[in-house]
Amino acid sequence: MNVLPSQKLSIGQYFISIAAGLMLFLIPNDALNQFDTDPLREGFIFIISLTITAVLFFIIKRYEAIGIALMTMSSMTALNLCINIIKEFVTNNSETNYYPEISDYSIVSMFFLWVVPFIFAVVMRLLSSGIGDNNEKRRSFVRFMTLSMKAFLIIYILVVIFKLIIPAQAAEQEDRQIEWMIFSRISDCLNGTHEHGKAYIVWHCIIFAPIAFFLTVLVPKFKIWHIAIFAAAAGIAVEAMQYILNTAAACTDDILMYIVGALFGFLLKHGIDFIRFFLTHGQDPCMLSFEYTPIPHKHKGEAQVLTEE
Repeated sequence: MNVLPSQKLSIGQYFISIAAGLMLFLIPNDALNQFDTDPLREGFIFIISLTITAVLFFIIKRYEAIGIALMTMSSMTALNLCINIIKEFVTNNSETNYYPEISDYSIVSMFFLWVVPFIFAVVMRLLSSGIGDNNEKRRSFVRFMTLSMKAFLIIYILVVIFKLIIPAQAAEQEDRQIEWMIFSRISDCLNGTHEHGKAYIVWHCIIFAPIAFFLTVLVPKFKIWHIAIFAAAAGIAVEAMQYILNTAAACTDDILMYIVGALFGFLLKHGIDFIRFFLTHGQDPCMLSFEYTPIPHKHKGEAQVLTEE
């Protein structure tokens, strides 16, 4: 990842960014204390996280400040989960409960706390042009992309390991099974006969979309069939682990949904780049990148880009 040296955040700006991350981390607990239903809590999380992100950006005016806040939030989330797991091992003598189960509310909260700041930064960068687009802004956004990916991976690994693969409770060995019939579970979800309904489809499509999104950013040469093969292989691995550990029934429909979600992530990345390309008249064809690309011409009020950049 090529990020050329430039102005760094001051100590005060780092402190403000970390403080914003700590506030993001504390939002779900505040929502639990103030509201009785999950929709109200999730709405509160969305509004407050958007407000914190906007205030942080307009105070510091640097994209990497949002990245630092995301890293702080995800690191605190991981640390809090580790502490709870250790407490469970020390205080609980149950042979069936391995660790405190991650609730659906916690997963949705983590999703909002990462995706809202990320989308805010991407939209602000997408719409920037003219004097709002300079080499320093581009470097700043590359750092943000790097930090946001690391923050995402922390949350993603936690969710995949502790929600999809390793069970919170021991399962009965005789429950282990494989569902080979294609579209059977999807049909059950659409018909309402599955216990989780359509939410099950949404969840299994979403889970692979971000990883495919960042994989496409990391390896720009990847084609759509590369992503499909990756999603299929990763999906088979997840379902195999679920079968081996007996955490859930292995299902071919789950793999299909993983692939659909991964393809959505791939198309989303290229769609955003296309919009940026159109808005900048071809001057910024690959906004979502971990590589710094200087502005190819001189903007008004900005020094000519040197060839050594």
